[in-house]
Amino acid sequence: MADGQKTWCIANPLSHDSALAANIEYACSLLDCRWIQTDGPCFEPDTLLQHASYVMNMYYQAYGRHLSDCDFKNTGLVSLTDPSYGNCTFESGGALAEQEPSETWCVAKPGTSDELLQQDIDFACNHVDCSPTHVGGACFYPTNLINHASYAMNLYYQTTDRKNSSCDFRGTGLLVSIDPSYGNCSY
Repeated sequence: MADGQKTWCIANPLSHDSALAANIEYACSLLDCRWIQTDGPCFEPDTLLQHASYVMNMYYQAYGRHLSDCDFKNTGLVSLTDPSYGNCTFESGGALAEQEPSETWCVAKPGTSDELLQQDIDFACNHVDCSPTHVGGACFYPTNLINHASYAMNLYYQTTDRKNSSCDFRGTGLLVSIDPSYGNCSY
């Protein structure tokens, strides 16, 4: 990671809804969360993943951008790509406060439409082996498009020498500096 590289905190797309709800409750008990309220610029898409990503980033930025400020019981990922979309701006005060490991992974951007996620899966899986996301595979669960897209997008990114452009996916990919692997599913 380059010195001065801006960073953001997002919710890991693999996180359970109960953990995301707890993250929202915790962050909003300390910060003003009007941006994710019904009339706020970050309300849509109205998903726990998107709302948690926004408030987790608010917390991360407000409390100093340390890795621990984005941990949220292993449900946060430090993003090297701006997760802002439409009128919803994710603030970034700058780089991580401490030196960051040089490894990076690619995950699907929270809030990406199912149609675009499916296109990302189709593209990546035409170039890499996505069998771990199939029934019986180590990455089959949780069975939703954002999880399967994240696995496929990362595998494509890793096999193309981790070029930043290999994680763009028409603006739907995010580079993260925390390994999103879980259980037996290795990224």
